[in-house]
Amino acid sequence: MRDYDKLRLLFGQLLAEVQRIKSEGDFKAGKRLVERYGVKVDRDLHAQVLRRYAALGIAPYAGFIQPRLVPVTKGDQIVDVKIEYPDDFSEQMLEYGRSYSRLPVR
Repeated sequence: MRDYDKLRLLFGQLLAEVQRIKSEGDFKAGKRLVERYGVKVDRDLHAQVLRRYAALGIAPYAGFIQPRLVPVTKGDQIVDVKIEYPDDFSEQMLEYGRSYSRLPVR
């Protein structure tokens, strides 16, 4: 990715079109959008994604689970960061609730 401003603009345009389709119930435009972007797969890119994903060694449903970044310290200094992948989405959401909520989570 070289031009984040252009990407943001494109995503904004796409979101606006999706919202318009939903608001107006424009089935034909929705179908065109899915057929243009949702069913054609770049085989080389897909193979690359599969190889990179396999290297993670995590379960397929882990796509919605956020990695946990654990600092590795020597004394008071952080010398590295270890990446952990939790196994349970629901437990991670409850953990977030306990850690970041203003109200106590039971």
